Amino acid sequence: MRRMLLITLTLILIMSVTVPRARAIDPVTMAILAPIALKVAEAAKPYLIRSLVRTGKGMIDIGKDAFELLYLPYGIGEMTIGAPFKKFRKGIVHVVRGGVIAPIKLFLHILILPVHMAGAKVNI
Repeated sequence: MRRMLLITLTLILIMSVTVPRARAIDPVTMAILAPIALKVAEAAKPYLIRSLVRTGKGMIDIGKDAFELLYLPYGIGEMTIGAPFKKFRKGIVHVVRGGVIAPIKLFLHILILPVHMAGAKVNI
């Protein structure tokens, strides 16, 4: 009984999903709209370039923050192994930097990334 119910529900799910259909565009319409599309693309070009540059800078910031997360295990190592060599205080600084500050910066830069993609300039 369960198997039959499962098969029936699966078939209903498959049948309810509509199949995407291809729609052709008239070649004459494309020929008419092509010059307009080129003008729009030329007008949007500076905005797209600015958006790509700022998105790239935002991704670099995210990469730096992700790399700074490695300060946490490094600081723990300094606190444990480096304690006899007077590295404990530096280890605490690295643990705070990698365990508290870096995740917050990473979170903020990830939240700001869509703003960078829109082309706005935001400094954090």
